[in-house]
Amino acid sequence: MGQYPVNNVKSMIVVKDELLTLWSWLPVRMTMHQPSLIYTTEEHGCSLTTFFQRVEKHEPTLICIRTVKDHVFGAYCSTAWEQRNLKDEFGNRQTYFGTGECFLFSLRPTVAKYQWVGISKQQQNSELSSVEHSSELFMHADSYMITIGGGNGQGIMLDQELRFGKTEKCNTFDNPPLTPDVDFEVKVIEVYSFANV
Repeated sequence: MGQYPVNNVKSMIVVKDELLTLWSWLPVRMTMHQPSLIYTTEEHGCSLTTFFQRVEKHEPTLICIRTVKDHVFGAYCSTAWEQRNLKDEFGNRQTYFGTGECFLFSLRPTVAKYQWVGISKQQQNSELSSVEHSSELFMHADSYMITIGGGNGQGIMLDQELRFGKTEKCNTFDNPPLTPDVDFEVKVIEVYSFANV
């Protein structure tokens, strides 16, 4: 298939082998694209407002998080974050958005990908109607936090200063907490978008 276009990525979070692992997990059509760092707390500061200004129009995005304890994990987010502003027919903002292409991942201390539970249910039987609403809580964002994965817990939750977060088992991805500690302190966050090579 050829080389993944990751040689020019200068990350403060992932090393090349981890980046290659991440690329092997992406939807195939995205692996041909050059990753572009569009937001990092190191350069752009720790603010959800700045995060939205820099990433909200990009689709999809890859979020990588490194904690002060050197745990590394994150999420592939299939939908632009600006969808948080879309309103339904009653004028209410969307609570959750995104698609079943979203996934969570862990690189340190363990290496694992947690895809949407609907994919395995879809493979087991062709009736997707059996997928509960709580397993379709992909992405959520407001002025106070962002959340990826929901239902009986939050896969990843980051506060409005992008300094502290939480990771729990959730129905959307049927993942364990992505760090040994449920609550974590952020060391650095990087967000990548994908452009044609």
